Amino acid sequence: MELKDLSGPARVVLHPAGYEFESVVGDDWEDNWLIIAGEVVSGEEEWSFRDPSLLVDDAIEIADWLERVAARLEEPTEVGESGDIDPSLAFTEPNLAFSVHNYGDDTAVIRVHLSAEALPPDRRGPNVDHIAEYAFWVEAEITLADAATAAATWRTELAAFPRR
Repeated sequence: MELKDLSGPARVVLHPAGYEFESVVGDDWEDNWLIIAGEVVSGEEEWSFRDPSLLVDDAIEIADWLERVAARLEEPTEVGESGDIDPSLAFTEPNLAFSVHNYGDDTAVIRVHLSAEALPPDRRGPNVDHIAEYAFWVEAEITLADAATAAATWRTELAAFPRR
């Protein structure tokens, strides 16, 4: 799935790359972690990540969220006084989260929040000051039709990784 800004270089590409554990161990939690491969462009920075980031059910929620955005049903989330945002879609593993900034006539400005292993390489690791969860995001204006297309693409990609 690709979320690309209409007027700038911002872009987030996400793909389910496999289960964290190839063998089923009979644990509902461990059996359903997905490795997510991401490519991100934000301003002049470009980076990629590949990390167990979502449970299968979490990944399905992204498609549901994008469909709500396409239908203008997802409420915009404002930046708080301290500069923080409480994303409308977040998960156990804080690598990815999502929020809507606002809607235009046939567009939505969405935020893909990145934390932990999904951050740019110069912002992760033990020698870097801790960055609060969801404090870093990439903003992209997309059409509502693109949100629906991204949801459909994501569902197609997820079909190879059913809940086990």
